[in-house]
Amino acid sequence: MEFYKDKKKSGNLILVYAGLILVLTGILLYSTGVFSDVILAKGIAISLVFILFLSVYLIKMLIAYNDTDPQIVLNQEGIVSKVTSLSKAAGLIRWEDIKNISLDRIGGDTLVTLQVGNPDHYLPVIRKHISAMMLKGVQDKNGNLTIYLTASELELEPLELQKSIAHYAAGRRS
Repeated sequence: MEFYKDKKKSGNLILVYAGLILVLTGILLYSTGVFSDVILAKGIAISLVFILFLSVYLIKMLIAYNDTDPQIVLNQEGIVSKVTSLSKAAGLIRWEDIKNISLDRIGGDTLVTLQVGNPDHYLPVIRKHISAMMLKGVQDKNGNLTIYLTASELELEPLELQKSIAHYAAGRRS
């Protein structure tokens, strides 16, 4: 089973990021004293940081906009996902290692949360692709990895994705 990118959702996200960059550019111009004679150093610093961050992310989204490869693949062995940095770095997540599949609301997005056991197998693979700073807090109190999957650019909603994964996983474990 494969899940692909929805071009309409991707286009909307690109427009949102472009709009945020425009608003932040306005804040930057105001902070530099273009509209008034007052220079606001904090406004300059904060707006520049967010403009840089959002610009990098926007460029990555524009590059990947025409990507026709599946974003999530459910197969006999497990899940392969490209929707978040951590899921992409983990590679194949085996069905037998998935302890729980749930939905969590984080920020403005509803994410499918996978609690993945056997961290000794996944952490070395993940560390090759992601900095140690980003790995803080990926393990829960039981030592399981918490890997999030987003449906924000997929052709289905988070609840549908969670149900599809749970149904597919139940068929593979039994």
